[in-house]
Amino acid sequence: MGSPIELLVAACLVLGTFLMTVTGIGLLRFPDVFCRMHAAGKAGTLGVVMIILGTVIAVAGTANDVTFRGLLAVIFQFLTTPAATHLLARAAYLCEYPLSERTAVDELKIVLPSRPDQVFNRE
Repeated sequence: MGSPIELLVAACLVLGTFLMTVTGIGLLRFPDVFCRMHAAGKAGTLGVVMIILGTVIAVAGTANDVTFRGLLAVIFQFLTTPAATHLLARAAYLCEYPLSERTAVDELKIVLPSRPDQVFNRE
């Protein structure tokens, strides 16, 4: 049986790999770009972060430089991926990317018109 640190590293790596696998399946199976971005934005980010954390924990005592860079990579993931996913979803909506036929309600239709010439008069 391994040490508690080795078990923690293994758990982080296995969980990260599982989440990345779920992301890949979601990208293949979900019906439209908005659902696919949800899979990539949520499970993908957490999967990458768990793999980085597992690596950081594994080398924590030997290389402080790797630990610092790993923690910077985790912060970078949490800051950039949600913002990029939001901007990509907004761009897809504004370009009138077709929604899935299973989509029942389009709540953005009132708030965010798909074309700039459809902006409501604010007089």
